[in-house]
Amino acid sequence: MKKLFSTLFLLCMFAAILFGLYKVTLNQTDEGCIQLADFYKLEENTVDVLFVGSSHVYYSVNTCQLYDDYGIASYLLASPGQPIWISYYFLEEALKTQSPKLVVFDVCTLYRKGSEIGTASLPSLISMKPSARKWKAIRAVNEQGQLLDSVGAFFAFPYYHTRYVQSKKQEQRYHGYKPEFHVISKSELEKWQNPDRSDFDQLAPVSEQTENYLRKMIRLCKENGIRMLLVNSPYLNQTKEKQMAYNYVFQIAREYGVPYIDSNRVKEMQIDFAADLFEPSHLNYYGALKYTNYLAEWFERHYEIPDRRNDDRYENWEEASRQLEHSQLYRRTLKKLKKKASMADYVQAVRQLEECVMVVYQKPAGIVYVFDQNHLIFSNNSDQAYFKHWHLGESDLAVTCSKGQLSVMVDRKEYLDTEQGINILVYNKVAQDVIDVAGFDKTEFDAAGFMK
Repeated sequence: MKKLFSTLFLLCMFAAILFGLYKVTLNQTDEGCIQLADFYKLEENTVDVLFVGSSHVYYSVNTCQLYDDYGIASYLLASPGQPIWISYYFLEEALKTQSPKLVVFDVCTLYRKGSEIGTASLPSLISMKPSARKWKAIRAVNEQGQLLDSVGAFFAFPYYHTRYVQSKKQEQRYHGYKPEFHVISKSELEKWQNPDRSDFDQLAPVSEQTENYLRKMIRLCKENGIRMLLVNSPYLNQTKEKQMAYNYVFQIAREYGVPYIDSNRVKEMQIDFAADLFEPSHLNYYGALKYTNYLAEWFERHYEIPDRRNDDRYENWEEASRQLEHSQLYRRTLKKLKKKASMADYVQAVRQLEECVMVVYQKPAGIVYVFDQNHLIFSNNSDQAYFKHWHLGESDLAVTCSKGQLSVMVDRKEYLDTEQGINILVYNKVAQDVIDVAGFDKTEFDAAGFMK
């Protein structure tokens, strides 16, 4: 009896350690893991439109735009190269806590067969909470029956621990959305221009497993009284193989009365591949604005989705929009401006931004000015040693000067763009991060002029 008690105690301790490691490292991982881990934090029954699918989803659908412009509370439960069996189990998992009025499934990966899929999607299941459902999902992915990989994915820690040791800062997601501001290169654009579109209206069956899970997903939505929409987001590297598979999938959709949108055939979106893609398979931020707007207006014509703006339960969506603006759009504005603008124009642009702390400093002279939302809160020079520190939410700003050596640090990291000219550091309180550092070949700064 005593031996049995000791064994049970050790098993409980082992389980507690695994659970603790799971919790500590949960959000330190990559695409897919982040989206699902953040999904668990949502208040129950707040998601009205749930998107499921591959990276085509999280690059193409701007959840902040859906909320800001239409009041739609949406979430993107997506992961890289997501095969439909993961989509299916993600949807099952989501329905434990959410009751969406609409499920939008992107069919991008359904043309793939056999070895093209492999086990690469196992990491997207890591942050799924341990359950019989998770085990079924892992086994569906792991066609080769590699038990060790399955156990590792189920308990998560073998995948997490190295990432936790590296401890890199987690990238921001906005209810699953990942904005990308780059534009496709000319060489990539030319590579895929003017494809041969003969036979694009023909059908090619998808794999038996893919078709099985597609039908299961459609039935799951119908059983739960959820409307469903199939989509294929716009992209450039279209092939006959892909299009014929999509045609087959859309035929199945018609069989069940499920509508679909094949975006590459919708001219009203006015997608310009040269400006709206960041690489052949994915829309950038500007293309996502067009695609998201088209979807939202389509939703308005075909569904009754509540406007959640000004509802206290949806402050989470409002905060995500603020984060996107302050962290991504502010950063982008200043990055583009400093390449061509004068210091005066740059400073004027900073003045228009909300919740910003700006530090203007010149290292050789030890001169520093600190402005909090256009108000001068500190200034000094190298005539005397000084140390000043501010708490900025979760960050710390420190300016020091000792023996004529000036240092400006945020979270113990020193920022300096030019040794001789004037540096400007911009910290945003909403983003809780340094959003830009610019250097200008000037020797004087008019603090009084800045405050006018």
